[in-house]
Amino acid sequence: MVKLKTATPDDMDPIAALHATSWQTIYRGLLSNNYLSHDIFQDRQNLWQQRFASPKPHQRILVAREGSRLCGFICVYLDNHHEWGMLVENLHIDPDYQGIGLGKQLLQAAAKLSLEQKPDKGMYLEVLAGNQAAQTFYQKLGAFNARAQQWQAPDGSMVDEFVYRWQSISALTTKSEY
Repeated sequence: MVKLKTATPDDMDPIAALHATSWQTIYRGLLSNNYLSHDIFQDRQNLWQQRFASPKPHQRILVAREGSRLCGFICVYLDNHHEWGMLVENLHIDPDYQGIGLGKQLLQAAAKLSLEQKPDKGMYLEVLAGNQAAQTFYQKLGAFNARAQQWQAPDGSMVDEFVYRWQSISALTTKSEY
């Protein structure tokens, strides 16, 4: 049975590994092959070491575990934007656990956490223009494409992305089906 909980420092290495392997799959053809084949594991490890060593006050990380196995995680920043609210910085699910609603559960848990601690200003995230599966997933959960922009990726390239938003996260926490 998969259980959601707040991440601890023991979760850092599995989170970094899942983040890296997820990017290798999802971002193939969107980021450089050299980065995805050689640099990504150290880059994501460095990122997560920093996040766990010096967390921002509004940072929250939730993990989904089945026993000792990390099935997925979400990293959010509560009340990150004065108008748009909570930023979903990362949401990744182990391929063996995709398609069973775990991404939705993590989003809902983060939304509930945000509502408990900050006013409901909504929620937003950035998704690469080439990641159509993620865009479809967020749209099914009520998000809309608010704008197009470019992201300077860790490999140094500029990549087209969209900002997806939810006007209110309370709807995400109360709806059972989308």
